[in-house]
Amino acid sequence: MKKTTVQKKKLAIFDIDGTIFRSSLIIEFVKGLIEYGVFPARAENEIKKEFDAWLKRKGPYDNYVGKVVDVYDKYIPGVSKKRADIVVRSMLKKEREKVYRFTRDLVEDLRARGFYLVTISGSPVYAVTKFAEFMGFHVALGKVQEIKNGKFTKNILMLTHKKKDGLLFRFLNEHHIVPDWKGSVAVGDSEGDIEMLELVGHPIAFNPSSGLARHAKKRGWRIVVERKDVIYDIKDFYFISHR
Repeated sequence: MKKTTVQKKKLAIFDIDGTIFRSSLIIEFVKGLIEYGVFPARAENEIKKEFDAWLKRKGPYDNYVGKVVDVYDKYIPGVSKKRADIVVRSMLKKEREKVYRFTRDLVEDLRARGFYLVTISGSPVYAVTKFAEFMGFHVALGKVQEIKNGKFTKNILMLTHKKKDGLLFRFLNEHHIVPDWKGSVAVGDSEGDIEMLELVGHPIAFNPSSGLARHAKKRGWRIVVERKDVIYDIKDFYFISHR
């Protein structure tokens, strides 16, 4: 009896927000929900303090994004999925090409080389899926919220901003995909991507947060920074302590 050879797949695993997309899908989506009157106008004021602090570099970006997520979770229950879809389509039509050149080109290159493209984002799955389709990904994983009678409820069925590696393993097992981890690539920009990056033979810390940059430097990972029209492959760097 012949032994069956399992064909392993080389994966290309990407975060989206701040890694491919030059903003955050959840931020742009919430802006659209307010603009279209799906969320009340006061929602914008609830975000303003954290946004201003980040804009003036007096508060961390994570606080701003966290507040946007809080506002989304507060006002999305009871919203019609059809209305949300209209906002997503409009937002992506306007924003979807605002991507980083390095990761855009890397996605195209890896797809042409036969990699299986996976993206994992903490943003709502229906926004993530539409963006991923535009970028040519094979699969997209995002935050899943229950929909009942055509409307969102408060129940969160899947969170993707934490334990991305666990969610990835679950997807691979359910679809009987055997990865070639050594030949695979992963790209992320924050500490929440570290476990995902640890899985592969070719991790890339792209425009990394300080926490990810420190970890990447310690592990000898590739660090890439894109600013204006220049892409830097960072070989060494040091941290400045602000007191």
